[in-house]
Amino acid sequence: MINFIIVDDDRMIIKLIEDFASKVNFLNYKGSYTSVVDALNDNASEDIDLIFLDVELPEMSGIEYLKNFRKKPMIIMISTYPDYAVDAFEYEAVDFLLKPFVFSRFFRSVQKAVKMNKFLEMQFNEEE
Repeated sequence: MINFIIVDDDRMIIKLIEDFASKVNFLNYKGSYTSVVDALNDNASEDIDLIFLDVELPEMSGIEYLKNFRKKPMIIMISTYPDYAVDAFEYEAVDFLLKPFVFSRFFRSVQKAVKMNKFLEMQFNEEE
């Protein structure tokens, strides 16, 4: 099971991700935030494996938000602007979703996250 949150100031996108995620039995929704400040104040990164993260947010960008993590969860960056894809991969995002996106594209992204999660679990188990 992959625990995830959504950080996006677009409530329609939040609803879309919630709806898509409800169709995927290995995703466990933990909440959504319309600003990075709300996510930080709620300690939203605790026990989170994946964040659907918008790049452009009020008060602090999604990229700036990533700098606050000691142990960074997997990230699927989302934006209306394709130019941010380069930034997303520089910060080791699992994937980049260009708004608006359809279920099949969303599902491909979460499949990448599952593969990454399995790889990370294998690495962790080898270290023990």
